[in-house]
Amino acid sequence: MPLIECKDLVVRYGEIEALHGLTIAVEAGEVVTLLGGNGAGKSTTLRSISGLVKPVSGDILFEGQSILGAGPEDIVRRGIAHVPEGRRVFPGLSTRENIMLGASNRKGLTKAQIRAEADGMFDLFPDIRPFADALGWTLSGGQQQMVAVARGLMAKPKLLLLDEPSLGLAPVIVQKVFSIIAEIRKLGTTVLLVEQNARMGLSVADRGYVLETGRLVLSGKPADLWGNEDIRAAYLGGHARVKATLPAV
Repeated sequence: MPLIECKDLVVRYGEIEALHGLTIAVEAGEVVTLLGGNGAGKSTTLRSISGLVKPVSGDILFEGQSILGAGPEDIVRRGIAHVPEGRRVFPGLSTRENIMLGASNRKGLTKAQIRAEADGMFDLFPDIRPFADALGWTLSGGQQQMVAVARGLMAKPKLLLLDEPSLGLAPVIVQKVFSIIAEIRKLGTTVLLVEQNARMGLSVADRGYVLETGRLVLSGKPADLWGNEDIRAAYLGGHARVKATLPAV
């Protein structure tokens, strides 16, 4: 049984249909990357899973139970954490305080326990340790991204949704962020990753799904997807042209 399964999801924004019957699944312990250009439906998929968007039809199963229609707070309590595009670090709070907020869904913890766990995050994110007491607005984009991921992990999620973690970051910082994603995988956390940087997204993935205008057009192992000329062209400035010879989904 997959940890998370989206079945025939249809999502509309007004008259615009963002997802057209999307079906994907992620097994426990996997890192799965959603690839596609702007408007492909990648972020909408994550927002549907985390309860920020309500699909008009289809179903979302988490650990075999439907979470369709559940609110974001309930979904976090069930074990799904969403790190949205744009980081959204609170500028007037310190790095440590921003990270501590991630545990707000976990009942019964004292402030001292939450603080100790937040301090433990600096072992996974050593680049932000020197800035533990710095205010959020003083951090660089890469540091803010690390804080956002650490905050998501503070929820102790079974499934971590990461939306465009490399967006706007310098290449050297992108490498660090993806090395952290690889470490998260070793900890046993399942990750569903949205990423426009196909090479980086596939470098940490067990499998990839390729979306185009709200539809699933390809799926497969990273080597198979990256080795396909059409896929490479699609993410190096060209338009996805799906041939009949490509792997079936």
